[in-house]
Amino acid sequence: MFRIVQYCSGLNYQSSITNTVKDIKQTRFILLIIGAVAVFGLSACSSVHEARITIAQADSLLVAGEVYEDSTSLARAVNTLTPWRRVAPTDYAKACFYYGRLLRTRTFYADAMRQLIAARHSRTSDGELLGRVYSNIAYICRLEGNYPLAHDMYVCSSQCFAQAADTLRYLIAQTNIAYALAELGDTSGVRALIEPIRAADMPAGVEDMCLETYAEAYMRAGDYVQAMRYASSVSELSPSVRMIMAQCWSETGQVDSASYHARLVVEQTNHPFLLANALFILAHQDTTACLTDVRNASAQRSIVLEHIADNQGDLSHAVEILQQDMNGKTQRWRMPVIGIVCLIIALIVWWCIIRRHHKRAIEQIAHERQQADEFISAREEQSAQLQEQLSAQRLHIEQEVARNLDALRQSAGWRQSVGWNDYEQFCNVVNRQFFFLADKLKATGQLSEKELRLCVLVLMDCFDSRQQAALLHYGESGVRNLKQHAANKLGTTSRLLREQLMKLMTGEAV
Repeated sequence: MFRIVQYCSGLNYQSSITNTVKDIKQTRFILLIIGAVAVFGLSACSSVHEARITIAQADSLLVAGEVYEDSTSLARAVNTLTPWRRVAPTDYAKACFYYGRLLRTRTFYADAMRQLIAARHSRTSDGELLGRVYSNIAYICRLEGNYPLAHDMYVCSSQCFAQAADTLRYLIAQTNIAYALAELGDTSGVRALIEPIRAADMPAGVEDMCLETYAEAYMRAGDYVQAMRYASSVSELSPSVRMIMAQCWSETGQVDSASYHARLVVEQTNHPFLLANALFILAHQDTTACLTDVRNASAQRSIVLEHIADNQGDLSHAVEILQQDMNGKTQRWRMPVIGIVCLIIALIVWWCIIRRHHKRAIEQIAHERQQADEFISAREEQSAQLQEQLSAQRLHIEQEVARNLDALRQSAGWRQSVGWNDYEQFCNVVNRQFFFLADKLKATGQLSEKELRLCVLVLMDCFDSRQQAALLHYGESGVRNLKQHAANKLGTTSRLLREQLMKLMTGEAV
């Protein structure tokens, strides 16, 4: 007994050890998962924090008007924030914007456009940031010469600045819109924009920019007098304004004035395009200039044009990327509409199919109900006919039983003291149906032999209790008890025993 207890305790101990090992393995697995998630989370938080530091440095340089030059850090910031663009859309948009701005200054226009488009599609609510994004996109379009697209982007920029309540940048955006309209030759549109801008309370730099744009618009329209008037109204004549004045004087034949402003442009700027145009005017307008100056000016202008031509392919690719994105956006808006229409059509078709199926189901149910009604009517008719047949059969049996009983009473062999065996022989001669009932009752296995004999005598209804007792060799009280037992087994009372037996003979009782 002790060994059995020891063995059972050993099994319990081993089972507890097994469960403990399983719990330890599960705990290790859970801890491993938690550790991996923790390490991944800390690494992600560290990377995101580093990306935000880079963005903060780029923000500080943007305020000073400078460009953050570390392309590696900006690219890393974009890659780090890409998985979190739904959680931190503003940080992601800023990283894409600064990286695109740097690529634009380095003349990688196609790559810059991709980053700017990514910033454009971010879910940021920073209107000022989106306005800067649209301005840089418009600048690339303007360099490529696509002024209608540049005009649309500048309009988006002005809307974003207006939403951000940045009045200064809004006015600058309006000025850029006017510049695009000037490039398109829409002087009336430029006038409609510039006059409200000049009437607004704005810094001198913005007003000078407006005046310069207005002067350039008139110069491109061929109205050199108006162009000179607005160019001379600028508070501080920049090299670009002097270039406009030099071109206007050159077109009106004022050689000395054109040469004067062209020389000042050469002295004040190193911008290749402005410098090339100024030297070209000097070489062709100044009669004292030597052929070397003409060749140098032409060579300088050719270099600038070649540089523009080299970047033209990348600029065209960048604008093509923007147009594809805009068409894709239209398609993105179009696809949900098509999907909704297809869904509505599918619902209508489904409703029609369901309605047709429902109609068929109703017709089928009505047909089945009609068949059921016909079947019930037929069954009722059959039941009525069967009931009539059973009633007629019962009446016939009752009449035949009555005739047999009368024949038994009037027979010469009737004796009061006849025994059961003699009586059975006599009844066998007169009518066999009573003993057929006895065989039928016997087949049920419920009644005893004496009960069967008593049931036959009850069915004949021609003997009183004393005579039944004499035939069965019982006392009268014994016959009453025997009758009660038989009635109980047949599910009735002693008073209704004969009716139950008649039903059994006619087949009405089950």
